[in-house]
Amino acid sequence: MRRLVFSVIHSVSITVLALGVSSVLCGCKHRENSGSPILSQARESDRDSTVEGAELDRRLTDTYLRHDSTALADLVAPDYYGTGEGFEWDFAALQREFPKIHLSELHLERQRVKRLAPHLVLVNDFVTMREIYGDQDISGRYWSSDIWVQRNGRWLLLVEQEVPLK
Repeated sequence: MRRLVFSVIHSVSITVLALGVSSVLCGCKHRENSGSPILSQARESDRDSTVEGAELDRRLTDTYLRHDSTALADLVAPDYYGTGEGFEWDFAALQREFPKIHLSELHLERQRVKRLAPHLVLVNDFVTMREIYGDQDISGRYWSSDIWVQRNGRWLLLVEQEVPLK
């Protein structure tokens, strides 16, 4: 009797497992290929984030190229944090150091934009730039990462990191 019960339980377990695995596999495949509204909205949101992030990045680059401290103050969050090789700045330090920054050329090699949360966007760039900081030529290739936050309907630069590529 115990052997029969064990055999039935074993058969039922294998059947349930097989059905569960096939449902998961078929369900995933079906969802990937389906035109479900939820997936369409997610894809649309990803496209919107990419466009939005690229536009924010372009506005920041234009601000540096035009050397526009007023536009910079409008783009940067009060709790800004920036870091790179040899510097770590808050908003006040960025404003103080901005007059020393002279970006004359920037070529975007590659960009990746990712929405981290509904009001948070990450922009990663590989760039080649021509820049003088103070009296030092810091031109070259860089990887930069910016985190933008949306507050009161405005996008603000919250975190910025630059890493020279050698």
